[in-house]
Amino acid sequence: MRLFLSGPFFSDEEAERIDRVKGALEKLGFEVYSTSHRNPPIDLGSKAQKSRRFKLLCKEIEKSDGLFAVLDGKDPGTIWEMGYASALGKPVVAFTEGEPFFSLMLDGSALWINGFGKIDKKVKKFYEKKPFTRRQS
Repeated sequence: MRLFLSGPFFSDEEAERIDRVKGALEKLGFEVYSTSHRNPPIDLGSKAQKSRRFKLLCKEIEKSDGLFAVLDGKDPGTIWEMGYASALGKPVVAFTEGEPFFSLMLDGSALWINGFGKIDKKVKKFYEKKPFTRRQS
């Protein structure tokens, strides 16, 4: 099963957190796509490079079986990727290492977990549900 790992990696702390999450997911047997591990930085002043990267990330989310989002830092790109995956019908896990926060829309569209100890067999079972369906009221 292939997961798209979404989350900020702009500081050393964020990059180290993404590394730890990726390792925890791989120990559970997931193939993990992480842009911070697979793609070189781009020139944010280049419209062409930004457009290519945007299209690449959208395709990688589409090819993935689910999305695992690291929400520490409340990165807008991560939140957008969660919404895109959810709109595609992909299962989404929302993860925080630090202080959890509440968002009605994210809570209604993702499995929320807090802390590395929660990246366990329950996460694997969540992704393995077939077919995945969003919660209905």
